[in-house]
Amino acid sequence: MQHLSELAQPGVLSNPTQFAEYLTFTLNTPLTADQDKINDCLSHASVILKDINQKDPSACLSVTMGFSFNGWQQLFPNEPMPAQLHPFKAMSDGNRSFPSTVGDIFFMIKSQRMDFNFQVAKHIAKSLHTIAGLIEDVQGYQYLDNRDMIDFVDGTENPTGNERIESVLVAEDVELHQGGSYLVVQKYIDRQHDWDSQTTEYQEQVVGRRKMDNIELDDDEKPAWAHNAKSKVEIDGIEIKMLRQNRPFGNAMEHGTMFVGFAATPSVIETSLTQMMYADENGHYDRLLDFVEAKTGTLYFIPSQSFLDQFEA
Repeated sequence: MQHLSELAQPGVLSNPTQFAEYLTFTLNTPLTADQDKINDCLSHASVILKDINQKDPSACLSVTMGFSFNGWQQLFPNEPMPAQLHPFKAMSDGNRSFPSTVGDIFFMIKSQRMDFNFQVAKHIAKSLHTIAGLIEDVQGYQYLDNRDMIDFVDGTENPTGNERIESVLVAEDVELHQGGSYLVVQKYIDRQHDWDSQTTEYQEQVVGRRKMDNIELDDDEKPAWAHNAKSKVEIDGIEIKMLRQNRPFGNAMEHGTMFVGFAATPSVIETSLTQMMYADENGHYDRLLDFVEAKTGTLYFIPSQSFLDQFEA
């Protein structure tokens, strides 16, 4: 386990910080740059990180980079495709939907300083402009005691220690991809008015936890359609976890949550989303989806740090 953790990009296993910035790029069409130019563009993220980190090491600045199926095909045609990387699969049932949206390169920048994140984001966008365009820049932040904008604590059941390493890092693939991870990113917008019109008791049933103290509801009072019941993945009675590095974003006019889920295999996250989306034989789906709307959905492979280090001069 220690070996895999040493291979991973630092931001993958570390806890969410007070501020995060999420950048989505699409490659220029046609992509005319040769491999040396591509490598040079990608290597700038590491240089930027080192330069800015020196200003205040206590800020815990990290930059995590990932690539979608389309992005990998175009950027690394001579490298083996990660075994389970594929386009994100759209889902819909009734009035609910999880769209599949474009994105070739993804960056998660996180630190304890919003200004550092912005400075990194600005320089990354500049360094990539010859091969890709920035199509989305979302600035997330810690809200109260790690609550989302609907005022419930988020990320309570994240794995820790060796369980986190086992849950998040790829062990079964060619050596090049070991220590990598799979990431699903979805941008959710809250339907705040609809949510606020519900009683606290019903909100707690929807989430599956108490609002004030974050205590999980007992099994005899938790509905089958509670969020923490429908999103939980179990195989033979054993829970298979992912690592959520979610952060709220937005303002009083429009706000929501960036779902940022890491796992050793995308099937864990996809199973969770499938259970949430599709009504079962009893008509139960994740009732939280009545109050939030997914606007984006993309699957990325987060390569190991050793893979990224090859780009450095």
